[in-house]
Amino acid sequence: MKVVSTNVGKPEQYTLNDVTIATSMVRRPVAEIQINRLRVSGDEFANPEYHGTYDAVVYALSADRYLEWEHFLNKPFPLGSLGENLSIDKLREEDFFLGDEYQVGTALLRATGPRYPCNKLNYSSGDKRLQREFEKRDWPGIYFEVISEGKVKAGDELKLVKRLQDKVTVLDLYQAMRARRKGNPDLVKSQLLLDCPQLIKKYHGAF
Repeated sequence: MKVVSTNVGKPEQYTLNDVTIATSMVRRPVAEIQINRLRVSGDEFANPEYHGTYDAVVYALSADRYLEWEHFLNKPFPLGSLGENLSIDKLREEDFFLGDEYQVGTALLRATGPRYPCNKLNYSSGDKRLQREFEKRDWPGIYFEVISEGKVKAGDELKLVKRLQDKVTVLDLYQAMRARRKGNPDLVKSQLLLDCPQLIKKYHGAF
């Protein structure tokens, strides 16, 4: 897997249906990012109490799926528009197991879980359908915590260096969270997750 774009964002104003909010959902490409222990340099948040936590410092998404989002929205939709710091050429959530450690550039990251979409996607895209459509698809992207700080640029490879378990993926966690929110919890998958030592505390009770 290869990085095709590195992105950072600051809060901007967006209006939808006569309501205006501030969000840093849209991240803009930069030549290189510095990944620090608690934040990517250049990232700022309108609501820091909910974003930028230690277990979600870096967000990665698959670049090849942006074409489908452009078809859905019927307009150009640049990399970074879904909030990712790392646009990866071809990222598949089912290939990432909770706790996986990855080298990218000079940084070492650990996969902690998926992103669950909020309605700020609707505002930043200007389309009230996007949050619901994002939720339906199994493309949530991956949050990482930082094991070792470093720099990342386009062209760097995302390489697996350690796998601690091979039973529960990031996609499994996302699907379990979605099932519960839809009122149809997956008890088998939920138990697998609860038995996984790499499931971080914030996801306990989320499925």
